[in-house]
Amino acid sequence: MAPTRRVTVAVVDDHDVVLSGVRAWIDGDPRPIEIVDTATSIDGLDPRLAADVLVIDPRTAGEPAFELIARLAAAGHRIVVFSQQAGADLARRAELAGARAFVRKESAEGQRRLVEAILAVADDATGDPTGGTPGDPTGDATGDAAGGAPEPREASPCRPRFSEQELRTMRLWLGGLTRAAVARKMGISEHTVKQYLARAREKYARAGRDASNRIALYREARRDGLLDD
Repeated sequence: MAPTRRVTVAVVDDHDVVLSGVRAWIDGDPRPIEIVDTATSIDGLDPRLAADVLVIDPRTAGEPAFELIARLAAAGHRIVVFSQQAGADLARRAELAGARAFVRKESAEGQRRLVEAILAVADDATGDPTGGTPGDPTGDATGDAAGGAPEPREASPCRPRFSEQELRTMRLWLGGLTRAAVARKMGISEHTVKQYLARAREKYARAGRDASNRIALYREARRDGLLDD
């Protein structure tokens, strides 16, 4: 993905090695993307800088900072959660707080995924991906603060039909396993896992529903009641 303008990024992580690593990734990318601020806490961000995208580890203070992330999202900031932790629950909390993407630090393709997520989020001018309307970036953030969950969408003709293998692959991967771990658990190749996930995304796309990244696929699958609570 090649942006048509310069994309500015601010990164929040309480580990200097992570901040240095992300800076090296972005500095080494040939596209017009630049880090303009880094901080070891959300409160440490320079309020005078208005970065296009905020990359935040939600556990910068040892406890998840989803309430602060929700406030930033409500103020119109576009956020990518970059987390050491995995699991559908954490991805759901990030989604409800208003994050536009969720990337795992330990992914074998973490560098590429993070940079691509930043560029995709910066290029997304359609509003909140959690289901809110354009101009309402808070989505269902208040539901998470109250311990609630978004209501599943009613069944409709726009609900795709999946094979058992596609369903199992989605459930394992969206449950926090890597593609390699899913492949081992199912006794198939990682390439086949990628194919099943690609088919699931394509089926949602044909139904007019965005499932182009992990958090979007999780959202749609959960709305269809395909995931265990």
